[in-house]
Amino acid sequence: MVNLGSNPASAPQSVDPRLEQAPCGFLSVRDDGIIDYVNGTLCQLLGWEQGALHGQNIIAILPMASRIFYQTHVFPMLRMQGAASELYFSLRSRSGDDIPILLNGVRQQRHDEPINDCVVIPIRQRMQYEDQILRAKKLAEAATGGQKLAEATLMQQYERAIALSQITQHIRESLELPQIFAVAAQEIRQGLEADRVGIFRFTQANEGADEAVGGGFVSEAVAPGVDAVMATPVPHYGFGNHYLSVRAQGGSLAIRNLQDPDEMPPLAAIASLFSQFQVRATLVVPLHKGLDLWGLIVIHHCQGPRYWQGGEVELVEDIAVQLAIAIQQADLVKQLQVELLERQRAEARLTEINRELQQATGLLEQLAHIDPLTKIANRRRFNDRLDEEWSRLSRDRLPLSLLLFDIDHFKPYNDTYGHQQGDNCLYAIAQAAQEVVGRPTDLLARYGGETFAVLLPNTNRQGAIAVAQHIHQAIAARAIPHRASTVSAQITLSLGLSTLTPRREQSSAVLIQQADQALCRAKQQGRNGIVTFAPDWLGQEQPPSS
Repeated sequence: MVNLGSNPASAPQSVDPRLEQAPCGFLSVRDDGIIDYVNGTLCQLLGWEQGALHGQNIIAILPMASRIFYQTHVFPMLRMQGAASELYFSLRSRSGDDIPILLNGVRQQRHDEPINDCVVIPIRQRMQYEDQILRAKKLAEAATGGQKLAEATLMQQYERAIALSQITQHIRESLELPQIFAVAAQEIRQGLEADRVGIFRFTQANEGADEAVGGGFVSEAVAPGVDAVMATPVPHYGFGNHYLSVRAQGGSLAIRNLQDPDEMPPLAAIASLFSQFQVRATLVVPLHKGLDLWGLIVIHHCQGPRYWQGGEVELVEDIAVQLAIAIQQADLVKQLQVELLERQRAEARLTEINRELQQATGLLEQLAHIDPLTKIANRRRFNDRLDEEWSRLSRDRLPLSLLLFDIDHFKPYNDTYGHQQGDNCLYAIAQAAQEVVGRPTDLLARYGGETFAVLLPNTNRQGAIAVAQHIHQAIAARAIPHRASTVSAQITLSLGLSTLTPRREQSSAVLIQQADQALCRAKQQGRNGIVTFAPDWLGQEQPPSS
């Protein structure tokens, strides 16, 4: 017995030397898969040094198929049933070889924590027992009949275990129930030399019922020359009714001669069904899903009566246990697939919602920075860009120019032509100026009312004057009538501009104040002109181009 310390991750404090020298392997595994103890025999079998596996995850000694089997069969049986018996799968040695083994395990409490103790016997070691049994049989030829019967029973158990191991291995090669049923039916038919083996499933509405039910074969394997039940239009549910009529309380049903009135229930419809498919003897083993009767393994012998041996019945019952596990596993896989599909749909929908939200957010952000009347940047966007460019150009030590311009005598224009026409005028002015401001870094914005602003990063005074002249020319080219103006018979502009090289210790408001002062001076000088701010207030008016 392994005496483990209070810390489950630490090595055992004391180990029974007899366990270290045991002829079979011994393995203790925690619920989280961490190996708590491996005896010397198993270490030697797997090619590991003594103590090297302690603290490792059990997947270190499991090939991929055995990892799945451990998670879906071995560990659940230990956890739910407290024990696991005669389980066949493989361990992987340190050199990468797969070693078939037989495992028996029991779940115990050690230091108030669950631990799974497992005895591991290599299949090849079990196979060596066959020669020992044969030698013992020769030496005991004169022994009693009871001894011979015991040897025969042991041999049957061994052969059944080998057969079960092979069939179980084939069953576990797939997670698809139709393929699992097909493999199981074929393996049972060949192993028992039966004429027909079918996997019968009760209809969902009647699972577990003890009366006439619906259902039929979902898989079938037949010998050459034997009719397949699934290939005929005859309903199959009679096989289920037959079982329930004889075994209402459950359990296996073995009938060696269906023509014997003592073995066959007096049901004419069922007798006719057996006669149609030439069934002379039958073995039926129930398939359970949890506590419910899911279906049956139905075996037919058509050549004559047959005595079903106990070992044969036990073998099919063992296979039924493996199929029951596969059924539960398939349900779990199906449930996980449904949940995964729902999750993928939810994620796809969430992605679509996020995309729509991003589009809506982007649109809102765009709308938040656009003047709804003129369709150019608004005052908020202008302020943000001014701060950005002021910070950037202060680092790069490059100039920043600002134009402010007003529509001359715009209030009289509104009074004369109406506010709707005034809105149209503002829009036309904005679009005409936008055509002039062509660089991606430049920004035209409605500053307020009939006042517009043009932000020109990395533009010196001469460049800003050129842009102002082009805007002035573009508005003049539009020739928008304005009979209420005292300056001209058409719409004109007054423009003020200022250029600074931003400094971090200076506020961007200085640039706005200077451009505004220049705009005021342009109005004072008779409007329809361009004035550049100068510190000495000697700004020079730039005559508009014709």
